[in-house]
Amino acid sequence: MPSPSPSPIVSDPPPIAPEVKYTLLVVDDEEGPRHSLRMVFRHDFAVHAVDSGEKALQFARENTVHVAILDIRLAGCSGIEVLCSLKEIDPKIEILMLTAYETLETARQALRLGACDYLSKPFDLPAIRAAVARALHLRKISESLASTADRLQELTGRLGDSSLREEMSRTTTEIYAGVLHDINNPLTVISGYVELLESRLQKATALHGTDLEEVRDNVNTIAKQVNTCTAIASRYLRFVHRRSGGGVSLPVNQVLADVQTLLKAHPAAKRGRLALKPLDHDASPHIDATDFIQVLLNLVINAFQSSPASQTVWLIAERLTETPALPATALSGTEAVIGLDVFASAPPLLAITVLDQGAGISAENLPRIFDAYFTTKAQTGTGLGLAIVARLVRAHHGLIRVKTRPGEGTSITLYFPLKE
Repeated sequence: MPSPSPSPIVSDPPPIAPEVKYTLLVVDDEEGPRHSLRMVFRHDFAVHAVDSGEKALQFARENTVHVAILDIRLAGCSGIEVLCSLKEIDPKIEILMLTAYETLETARQALRLGACDYLSKPFDLPAIRAAVARALHLRKISESLASTADRLQELTGRLGDSSLREEMSRTTTEIYAGVLHDINNPLTVISGYVELLESRLQKATALHGTDLEEVRDNVNTIAKQVNTCTAIASRYLRFVHRRSGGGVSLPVNQVLADVQTLLKAHPAAKRGRLALKPLDHDASPHIDATDFIQVLLNLVINAFQSSPASQTVWLIAERLTETPALPATALSGTEAVIGLDVFASAPPLLAITVLDQGAGISAENLPRIFDAYFTTKAQTGTGLGLAIVARLVRAHHGLIRVKTRPGEGTSITLYFPLKE
């Protein structure tokens, strides 16, 4: 089988071109640097320049400041004192320090107190433009993290709402447990990326170039995971409240790429490798994208957990122009079929296979793998993953076909109608 394509190379950050101008605060008691910086950034920012720390703090209390350029040596209060006070007003302000006379230790002290970078006077234009661009990127990262945290808190509140708990208690226990199980996968990914961010930020006093890009990519992934959590919760809320309406479908290859991205930080995939074989010509299946990605995540994570040894798990997509030949019975010692009674078998069809090199499934356990609460992972399993897969596949008129032999691995193929 072909190896998956390499990951795209992340390009350098684009030049500053915000649709809405951000506010740049310049604090320097010398007229020359203030005027120069005002002219350099007048097209990119709403620039406010002041000649003292007191004026800077007053402006920050009354206005939102995104980036500040601050001279370390000021008349009256020192630049270090102004730095600390600005961070108290708004910890998200990214502050770039300018120094002409201070020691390197003073600059390092500024970094420890929250400055994102420092430059020596006299500064050259390319260096200060690059430094301010990095500071603005860091500010955007802070805003994204804060927004993500707020949405996570809102989602947690919704799931903990007493009226919702009462309604869910009147439904089956499986539905409530299914919510927790489905949300656990993206939350595990969020936790993994947060650990990566914490590790990277602890080791660096400032972020530049590819380091900054990687942090931005991780923050974007966290935000996407929050969207996934919200979509999953909304799906179950519609079910609980008996509301109609579904989501949207996405092209198969996009969903496969999302699965690969999500698994980069998942503990189950750390010892192995996920290989993809996408469709030659992309198409969209008749299944909600959130349901589709949850089905694939459950199956792929289950495949990685099928063996303690490192392994390659394949995720293979194929377009079928004919209905596949299916076994006469739904179950044998090495094969199982789920959904024959609801399968919309008219081509074109999507066949998507998860293939592992694990221990396989015994003939004794095979009939039960899609039963709720059945698990062979006594310490870590809930017995809900494959049960949720079966329910979602049947809900979208799909079919599941399992082939397995003990010691030889397992392949699970899903069939869905494709949109013309």
